[in-house]
Amino acid sequence: MTGGVRSMWPLARRSTRALAGALLAAACVITACSRPRAPASARHLVLVTIDTLRADRVGVYSGVDLTPHLDRIARDGAYAAHAMTHVPLTRPSHATILSGLLPWELGLRDNLSPAELPSSPLLAEILKRAGFRTGAFVSSIVLAGRGGFGRGFDRYDDDLPQSAGADLLSTSQRAGADTLRAAVGWLESQRGADRICLWLHLYEPHDPYEPPEPYKSRYRDRPYDGEVAYADTLVGQLDDALDRLGLKSQTLLVVASDHGEGLGEHQETLHGFFVYQTTLAVALMLRGPGVVRGGRIDANVGLVDVLPTALDLLGVPRPIGFQPSGNSLANALRGGPAPTADSPQYAESLVPLLHFGWSDLRVLRRGSWKYVLAPRPELYDLSSDPSEQHNVVDEQPVRAAALRGTLAKLLDAERRAGTTSNAGGTLPVDLLQRLGALGYVAGDASVSSTGADPKDKIADFRRANDGMRRGILALNQRDYASAARVFEELINSGIESFEVHLYLARAFAGMNRADRAAAHFEQAARRAPLLEDAWAGWAEASLATDGPESAIAIVREGRTKNPRSPQLAVLDADMSLRLHKPDDAVAAFEAALPLLPRDASIRQRLGEVQRDLGHIDAALVSLRDAVAVDPSNAPAWNALGMTLGGNGHLDEAEKAFREAIARDATNHRYVFNLGLALARQGRSREARPYFEKTLQLAPDFAPAREELQKLPMDRRGQ
Repeated sequence: MTGGVRSMWPLARRSTRALAGALLAAACVITACSRPRAPASARHLVLVTIDTLRADRVGVYSGVDLTPHLDRIARDGAYAAHAMTHVPLTRPSHATILSGLLPWELGLRDNLSPAELPSSPLLAEILKRAGFRTGAFVSSIVLAGRGGFGRGFDRYDDDLPQSAGADLLSTSQRAGADTLRAAVGWLESQRGADRICLWLHLYEPHDPYEPPEPYKSRYRDRPYDGEVAYADTLVGQLDDALDRLGLKSQTLLVVASDHGEGLGEHQETLHGFFVYQTTLAVALMLRGPGVVRGGRIDANVGLVDVLPTALDLLGVPRPIGFQPSGNSLANALRGGPAPTADSPQYAESLVPLLHFGWSDLRVLRRGSWKYVLAPRPELYDLSSDPSEQHNVVDEQPVRAAALRGTLAKLLDAERRAGTTSNAGGTLPVDLLQRLGALGYVAGDASVSSTGADPKDKIADFRRANDGMRRGILALNQRDYASAARVFEELINSGIESFEVHLYLARAFAGMNRADRAAAHFEQAARRAPLLEDAWAGWAEASLATDGPESAIAIVREGRTKNPRSPQLAVLDADMSLRLHKPDDAVAAFEAALPLLPRDASIRQRLGEVQRDLGHIDAALVSLRDAVAVDPSNAPAWNALGMTLGGNGHLDEAEKAFREAIARDATNHRYVFNLGLALARQGRSREARPYFEKTLQLAPDFAPAREELQKLPMDRRGQ
């Protein structure tokens, strides 16, 4: 079997329908051929994504003896011999797998932007609506659920290890065995579920290459291969669990790598910068009901094809109006017509442009020919030159021009979509910092392109990644002076981004150099106007050097740039209170409320300011909202009780204080307030033990002693 057909791009979803029709005409002829009769459909889906796995490290692709379990899956099912990713980075590649859309359609071009996936339906959302129980278990902070990847999953387990240590690498990923254990436990809990969708993400063999024993010893000189072998063993254990649970025969198992690894070829140590096959070629194999055993798809396919293929093999229709960019390979996997060998595929790397102001790289592959659009274009015949050592662009000008012309049509569509700009500044700083420890340098939208060819800048790129890691680790070890030296060296060498300025500012802040911190926080804010932490850091540094008037002006400028920033709205309220402007604080808190719908503390603080202004009814609304949003919030219950008690509602105040004590019985103020509410209701006997308890908790708390002295001597009370 050689596989199924795919069309080229989903341009028909926009004003480019005619263009898409012209581009797809040849490929679509085959689609209209025979359809398989009554195709078998899988009941369950298990998607396994293996991070950073080169295709040539899998036996069925190269003959190496590293991956017996993956090889068995390919033999029992089918594999795509020429599968490729569309961008050699974890986050956008997985977004394409789960959405069926290309990176330029998603507006997601690197690991750092945008902060949220767009609203297009994701695989888990589609399957959940079809009645599937859905669970995901990921091993890297890059795929944190707060970025939108959790949409549609009943359970999204991104519970990475947390430690007080400074090595962020250890807290940015989870060992594959731990992720697998959690995933299998979830599968076991789903016994009796009619349909199941599981996504398991393994971070091995991503850098750093630290395989456990016996792989560490067995591959002492090849630690990357050791992690590949370890990941293969984990996949085998998952397959065994599917068999043990009686799910294997009914399950569509899809295994894909998200991208490859440079390993020093073309001078690229890791991935994400160049677009050579070392990082673009991926493993893709499928096994399950309806998939012909021993199949091989020889046409070019992409990870964008995974979603439509999975839906068809599961018998789940696409949502009305949703047209993915990828095309289903289900017909071919069932033994149907083969795709054209000429099926085109697109790939890109915008890291050089978005992060450093150099040129981006774009790829069009058709058949064995691969064209790379760059300041010095490249053309390779992968059938005779799989390692891309011989650029024949000058020898094949006609072929190069044809491929470039096809690519130009796609880029025109992208420009009309307007998704090239970088939005890295929308990510939370803690996530940026943990990604930086993994070697992902953030982009800088303010950098103007120099047009430099990335081939001439690989040494600078490697130096930037190395410096970023060293600086962040020093920062988290609180070695602020060393961190500052590293980041200053990067800036002095011409490698600037908002991230470098941000971390340098934090280093100076750690050294209590507010003046120098302010300058670099400002640089970060100017370069990434949506980065609320930069504005906040600048304001706080300015507060130390110039006072609250200067700080609040910075905060309000930041709010004009990012009006949806809850952090800046709350900081505006804080600064307003420092300036004794409670009405301004109320306005700022109220602006933060819709941005923080589940934040009880903001509602509590708003209620307290309203109470102090004498706006009692408004204060009670805010405080009741606070305890409704988070009934476990003891300070909010206490604040509600104080407001009620101070305005004559002693019986309701008593209930609120009891709620506060039920959640925190060690807070002497809550205990005292309950005693006071009881005493003011004339219930001295009941009040006395609470005043006594207050003094047990805080022996020097004079108000409790004073209230005890006021109580009648008759301990029986009234």
